[in-house]
Amino acid sequence: MSFLSNLSIADRGRCFDVLAEVTHIRTHLDLVHWLRGGVQHFMPHDILVAAWGDFQRGAIGHDIVSPLRGVRTAQANMSALVSQLQELFANWSAANKQPYVTPAQRINGLLGLAPQQELLHSSVPAMRSAMVHGLRDLRAEQDCLYVVLSREAIPEKTCAAAMTALLPHIDMAMRQTALPSKIITQGSACGAPAQITISRHGPDSAVPDNGMTGRELQIMQWVEMGKTNQEIGTILDISAFTVKNHLQRIFKKLDVYNRAQAVSRLKNSHYAHG
Repeated sequence: MSFLSNLSIADRGRCFDVLAEVTHIRTHLDLVHWLRGGVQHFMPHDILVAAWGDFQRGAIGHDIVSPLRGVRTAQANMSALVSQLQELFANWSAANKQPYVTPAQRINGLLGLAPQQELLHSSVPAMRSAMVHGLRDLRAEQDCLYVVLSREAIPEKTCAAAMTALLPHIDMAMRQTALPSKIITQGSACGAPAQITISRHGPDSAVPDNGMTGRELQIMQWVEMGKTNQEIGTILDISAFTVKNHLQRIFKKLDVYNRAQAVSRLKNSHYAHG
């Protein structure tokens, strides 16, 4: 690996220690500490934005990881975030899917860091530069995009090599933690229908009124996106049979008979925000 071959012996050992720590990450706080620890030595940054899903349709989930006060997933501007992530993904694809650095002035609004937008706490420092890179999840058949933002200028050559080497491990770390985000959706420019947007809860948390659990809402997010039981099971790390059982309970709770009716019922309920 060219990245490791260019490191000193001491930095190689440090890098291996950083990668070994991934297996111990279980919570969002663990993720923050890992990113603010050894990862900073190789890829300095203040904010990490992760996005996944169908970027062409605009059916995108996201998570924002940062120790900065006020920079949180739930506080970002949802509709603006979708279009900005789609643009960044298009630029990354056009760049032959190689990491690239872009001025933060073009992305600050993505997180509401621009003072005039007042989307986040006004004390959040402005970011100067950002690096964008992604990967393709072949099993879930979805793309994943990662954006790191820094208050300092990001040296493209060295950080691109580091991000290329570290990204698969960052992606694995993200998948091991509970995601405090929402599926963000909107109709695409080519006229795709608007998608259902359901808050993501823990797998066992109950939602009032119709008794839907967090896991059931997660499953309905992917049902609405056209995923099969097998695909949903792969994404959520459960069996297709378990997905089927969840769907049967969902149909009963919503008093419907099939997937399309369930999606329609949720779209018309106050649990959908699209």
